[in-house]
Amino acid sequence: MKRGKYLRSVLVIVLTFAFANLVIYFSFPHGVLTYWTLYVVPLVIAAMVYDIYGVISIGLMSIGAISWWLYSSVNSPEFYQALSVKSTIVEIVVGVSIFLLVGSILGVLSKKQKKQQMALELLSVHDRLTGLFNYSYFLDRMEEEKKRADRYEKELSFIMMDIDHFKHYNDTYGHEQGNVVLKKIAKTIRENTRDIDIVSRYGGEEFVVLLPRASKEQAVVVAERIRKAVESLEFPGNREQPVVKKTISGGVATYPHDAKDASGLVVKADEALYEAKESGRNKTCVAS
Repeated sequence: MKRGKYLRSVLVIVLTFAFANLVIYFSFPHGVLTYWTLYVVPLVIAAMVYDIYGVISIGLMSIGAISWWLYSSVNSPEFYQALSVKSTIVEIVVGVSIFLLVGSILGVLSKKQKKQQMALELLSVHDRLTGLFNYSYFLDRMEEEKKRADRYEKELSFIMMDIDHFKHYNDTYGHEQGNVVLKKIAKTIRENTRDIDIVSRYGGEEFVVLLPRASKEQAVVVAERIRKAVESLEFPGNREQPVVKKTISGGVATYPHDAKDASGLVVKADEALYEAKESGRNKTCVAS
């Protein structure tokens, strides 16, 4: 939850809880017998926003407040007169138990709904096969990082990588084993980059890495580290060739030296990648 929403929800819960106490206070002593149900409002809000933890917190506070009002009222004749006419302490206890139960159910359902929402959000920005960020998310982040680089006058480097002869591997060993290659290489790329780097599946057998605050030289080091790590991996083959080795080629470009905008950076890295492919593969080339 964002900080603003968090503060707003806390404020609403505090205000509704305080309102219930004020109503009971100004209608004391018989008000507790009539208006204790007002505590349901902050309880329901807490259940929807903070799920079961909110129910426990506000539930305990409500029980404490009701107990205090009842304790403060026991010596008042008006209380016993109201008690005989409007309600009984047993009814209040039963009522509190019911709204705590309902609040708990709401809390559980809210927690389940939040988990489902988080799962959907993860799917919306991640590639389902590799677990890396998807192309759409990558484009959004690239624009953000470009603006950040402008603001702080920092470099922004970009690596585009492609698995060498991947189509041949798919045709020879099948798409299921091709998926194994994609997942294993994606994992290797992620393991050889920083937490702040944005690693995405660009499409098919292509991957991209966005490196905030990294120079071209630093990006080349990262690209070579990934290339060598992939070169050492072993992939499933067939009976004639049980183990298959694969390689990747990479192209590196850096903003603002090689391009003046995000799309231009992609073009320059793609040109460098093409150069790596044309000059023998399994190498990293930089934008000129």
